[in-house]
Amino acid sequence: MHAAQIGRSDWAEFDRKIAAAQKLMLANPNDAMRAAQNAAALANRYKQSPHYRRAAATALWLEAEALMRTSRLPEARIAVNQAEQFAADDKTVTKFDGDLALTHARIAESSGDFADALRSYQRAHAIFLRIGVPRSQALALLGLGDLYGKARDFNREIRYYGEAVRTYSGDRTIAFAAANNLGFAYQQMGHYDQSIPFFDKALSTAVLLKSPLLQANILDNLAVSYARLQRLPEAEHAARRSLSLMSKKGEAEETRSAWGAQAEIAYRRGDFDAAVANLQQAFRDLDVKKTTPIFRDIHEIAYKVYRKIGNLPLAIAHLAALKRLDDQGRSLAASANLALLAAQFDFATQDLEIEHLKSAKLERDIKLRKSQAETGAVVFASVIVAAILLFGWIAWRHTILSQHRNTIEQKNTQLVKTLAERDSEIQRRTAVETHLRDAVQVAEQANRAKSHFLANMSHELRTPLNAIIGFSELMLVRSMKSDDVRDYAGDILEAGRHLLAVLNNILDLARIESGKVDLEGSIVRLGDVVHYALSVLGGLNARTGKAFSVSGEMDLLVHVDEVRLRQVIINLLSNAVKFTKEGDSIDIRIDRVEGGVDIAVEDSGQGIPADKLSSIMEPFVQADSSYARSHGGSGLGLAIVKSLVELHGGSFAINSEHGKGTIARLHLPEERLVEPGSANIPKRVEAYRSIRPLPAA
Repeated sequence: MHAAQIGRSDWAEFDRKIAAAQKLMLANPNDAMRAAQNAAALANRYKQSPHYRRAAATALWLEAEALMRTSRLPEARIAVNQAEQFAADDKTVTKFDGDLALTHARIAESSGDFADALRSYQRAHAIFLRIGVPRSQALALLGLGDLYGKARDFNREIRYYGEAVRTYSGDRTIAFAAANNLGFAYQQMGHYDQSIPFFDKALSTAVLLKSPLLQANILDNLAVSYARLQRLPEAEHAARRSLSLMSKKGEAEETRSAWGAQAEIAYRRGDFDAAVANLQQAFRDLDVKKTTPIFRDIHEIAYKVYRKIGNLPLAIAHLAALKRLDDQGRSLAASANLALLAAQFDFATQDLEIEHLKSAKLERDIKLRKSQAETGAVVFASVIVAAILLFGWIAWRHTILSQHRNTIEQKNTQLVKTLAERDSEIQRRTAVETHLRDAVQVAEQANRAKSHFLANMSHELRTPLNAIIGFSELMLVRSMKSDDVRDYAGDILEAGRHLLAVLNNILDLARIESGKVDLEGSIVRLGDVVHYALSVLGGLNARTGKAFSVSGEMDLLVHVDEVRLRQVIINLLSNAVKFTKEGDSIDIRIDRVEGGVDIAVEDSGQGIPADKLSSIMEPFVQADSSYARSHGGSGLGLAIVKSLVELHGGSFAINSEHGKGTIARLHLPEERLVEPGSANIPKRVEAYRSIRPLPAA
């Protein structure tokens, strides 16, 4: 009895420590974490108790929350995973399970694992919906909206925020978050007139919450929307209110956004001296090379102002910062978009498997009905046989039995007909449902492909255009040193070439998919094609310090479209150069194999994860890693290579091990080979070899 009393006393102490951790979470996450760890240590003393696993899960959950709030994300992920394992053992679903899934989603989102975050937010929403907790449902919906905002899928972001408000409107913090985020989403889309009502609503809620900081943030957003609608008096009024609120609170750092808004207003009025003064306040004591994404629009205004007044060094510095932040935003949005598309594909696959199970059940039901009909037929036959056996000694009932038999036969015929019609109707409905489901999936895939294409191309085209326009305008402002002109011209040329390469890839893929690419046949030496590709990449080789080596049967003759084969080899070598480190080598080998000839390009770069090998040759898809993302690209190169090789009747494959390099191998079939002496090689090929030597390996 005494031991039991001690146990009950300790569980009460456990509850007090959990309550303390929850109370400290917002004000002091470190103290909250220590309280949660103390609670976990107390629970571990009673591992045989039926309450232990739920208690341990609760303590680990709060520890994960505190670790997340102190940016210790790897430790937070470990803690929340352990909490979920403990919570899953009791086989029940409660609000705690939903809270755990919500914390898991937030940690995954902060870690950049957007696919895991999407699954966890949806699981949390499903739990809260099932047990009827609308406030928590709204929190899960806000998380989903924020996730799609990172992927720049603004339509879904707006839909989830609106659904959150409709689900639960009794919490001012939820109402504030939804209204502010809706306003910001419309502002990002350029719909400034639609953003203002939501910012006004968020501002009213911030006043009720008595938070000057929240009010100032909303006023900064309002000032930007008003300024871009040329409603300058209202914009200036909002910016001044923001500055006044933060000055009273003594929050100097929080005034930077307001000074940026003031600078944009002054620029739009043509008051460049005031704009410069405001920009100096916004960037005081800051290194423009290390600013965060919230300064993106202020950098753009700063670039325009300093360019206008002829301060070229500052204009260039802010243009470079703008390009850096645009590149970061593009990388984050593309990574999030690809992760969410992959997760949605997994969900679609699960739905398809469920539909298959339903179809199998329907098939079993049909077989059961057929079996029942056959049993009825056997029973009927037995009745007929019994009637025949009884006919002799009950002849006086023959007429009556005949009538009954005819009636039963008619009913049986009608029953068989009815069952046949029913089976036919079931089959027809199944076919219609399958057709509709396929049509819906095709439409959804087309819509996702469109969104993915626009997201990739808008960023891929915008970055070189910013460089072309920015440096061209700087060259027009005033005369400059010849060295500066050459540098800017080089930047413009590089951006133009990048833009042209993207557009050419899009056009090539469009022609291939529409069947409008006709191969022009010519007999060429494979070594000459490789030499040409290496000469094109010779300048890049010299700049990066990367070496090429060529081996194998260089004199093999093939009947191919020479221009298209060059394009394939250049694409493969460009990819290899892009993902190898300085000083590494790239090997090109031509091998005569059974059934044709292989051309292999091997590099010693980062390699490709095994789970990405099946998708990287799809249009607009890249291996989803920070290393690959840092090199940009539209994700069309390998799709074009694969299509052009297949047009030649060949095949294309990639073998790679993450961290150990990649081998890209294309195979041309036997019928493409030409025996020496059976055809004349054009003189231009020999001449080319003499003037285009192989770059030094």
